[in-house]
Amino acid sequence: MVDTLQSKIAAIWAKALGVKTVAPDDNFFALGGHSLLGVKLLSEIQAKTGLEEELRLSDLLEFPTLGEFTAHLESLAAPSEESGSL
Repeated sequence: MVDTLQSKIAAIWAKALGVKTVAPDDNFFALGGHSLLGVKLLSEIQAKTGLEEELRLSDLLEFPTLGEFTAHLESLAAPSEESGSL
């Protein structure tokens, strides 16, 4: 099995939320997540993925499902021509 970013994030979410699995359309907050847990979760995701961009709780609020959140992380990790200096 390929260890994709989504599968890594799903494992972190499942552990933090105390559920067996997390599907791409599962909502962090609907699964029992809350802001304090979200902050801890983001810190763990940051550490385990090596993402340079700092994650904020607003990222999780704006992209609350696993699929949306993973896509958001992938967009942050991808080099963007828009991220040049002004």
